[in-house]
Amino acid sequence: MRLFSVFLLVIIGLMAAPVYALEYPAKVIRIVVPYAPGGGLDVVGRPIAQKLSESFGQPVVVDNRPGGGTTIGTSIVAKAPPDGYMLLLTLSALTISPSMYPNLPYDPVRDFAPVIWIGTTSYLLSVHPSVPASNVKQLIALSKAKPDKFSYSSPGNGTDPHMAAELFKIMTGVKWTHIPYSGGGPAAVAVMGGQVELTFLPTSVGTPFVKAGKLKALGISTAKRSTLLPELLTIAESGVPGYEAEAWSGILAPAGTPKDIVAKLNAAIAKIVHTSEYKTLLEARLVEPVGSSVDQFASRLRDDVAKWRKVVKEGGIKTE
Repeated sequence: MRLFSVFLLVIIGLMAAPVYALEYPAKVIRIVVPYAPGGGLDVVGRPIAQKLSESFGQPVVVDNRPGGGTTIGTSIVAKAPPDGYMLLLTLSALTISPSMYPNLPYDPVRDFAPVIWIGTTSYLLSVHPSVPASNVKQLIALSKAKPDKFSYSSPGNGTDPHMAAELFKIMTGVKWTHIPYSGGGPAAVAVMGGQVELTFLPTSVGTPFVKAGKLKALGISTAKRSTLLPELLTIAESGVPGYEAEAWSGILAPAGTPKDIVAKLNAAIAKIVHTSEYKTLLEARLVEPVGSSVDQFASRLRDDVAKWRKVVKEGGIKTE
């Protein structure tokens, strides 16, 4: 009887696992965005939700939950049941937050299961046209010759552009002064108006100003040249070997979500990201499509958390 009971339990277990996998999804999937409606993530997320709904035959809705510096929406997903019905669509700022706010109610590595890295945005190292530098090497030399002269703007303390500039400072030894503003728009206006000498702007924001002659772009922040702006040298190849700073968008699930569900989501979303229609949507906003594997995104998540923790520590960066 004991052997029969063990055999019966094994059979039940083998039968239950594939049925569970086949049943997903059996109800509404909710994609939480921890930012206000109408932003860039809505543009990224709503087409994915629509196509996923068509593919899965179940409603897929985008649920904007802004507030608390993204902690409200992010916490909702971190604490959700790990069943694949609550997902998080977020930005790479997720990997900076633990270093800036040590008392966060979640950990980006421990509390989430990476699903897919959707796309990447680069930054333009941009200076006021009056700055007498036409490339990165010249800017570094000028900054070191006049260490008290240069200041840079950012959309705020702890933002991706702030981290990009601080990483540049650490890797080159320049002594720039950080002037935080209340968003990307004011940070860009500050450079164009001559209140500060330079900034790191998202490529989608900075490119129109560069083309209009209101800013000079000295380099792009990605490790490789952008396929969307191939003529612009990277900062790495312009005098700062190994430099890389970029923002990404991605989807995560609560930690403990079954691997087969994560794999199913990854395959379905990757298929959407790699369509010509979706690529065109991203590229129009100067976002490079990625559509990664689960492992690639997991590695990126871990590496970025460690990278920005080091920058925050070495730069002595603190919340205001």
